Amino acid sequence: MVDQREDQEIQREKGEATRRRKWEMRQERKRLQAQKQAEEEKRKRRQDEKFMREALRQARKAAALGDVPIGCVIVCRDKIIARGYNRRNADKTVLSHAEIISIKKACRVIGDWRLEECTMYVTLEPCPMCAGAIVQARIPRVVIGSKNPKAGCAGSVLDLFHEKGFNHQVELETGVLEQDCTELLQEFFRELRQKRT
Repeated sequence: MVDQREDQEIQREKGEATRRRKWEMRQERKRLQAQKQAEEEKRKRRQDEKFMREALRQARKAAALGDVPIGCVIVCRDKIIARGYNRRNADKTVLSHAEIISIKKACRVIGDWRLEECTMYVTLEPCPMCAGAIVQARIPRVVIGSKNPKAGCAGSVLDLFHEKGFNHQVELETGVLEQDCTELLQEFFRELRQKRT
């Protein structure tokens, strides 16, 4: 009887040890998974910032022409395939937005109107025209620097990227180099007001 109790106690302890070991292994797998995910998010953020810097460079070209400094790049497979900047005043047409110019160039490079493997980086939240063009071009992901509280259609005024009635939804990342993008716009309008006075 005593031997049977001892055997049962030994078996119970072995079972607890096995359960504890398996639990520790699950916890370690979860920790490693979370660490890998965090590293991937950091890598993605660094890449987003790299491409947004190029969009900012494009925006400065618009400012040099006297246009509102908005820049855009389109990336496919980690390579910039199109660049554009706001040229409304220079071209004297409302269609010369950075996003529209970039989409046209990217379509020529890809050879199709569908830009399904591309990511767009733009310094200011798109207007209704540009947001519609992004949805129509099937661009799956858009990265935005500054929000546009007066005309933004990626969530500020409207959200055309997540309209349930559309056949395409856009993954959205906001706030990448937001301060740099916002300061560029603020400086442009500050200088514009000073010239008018």
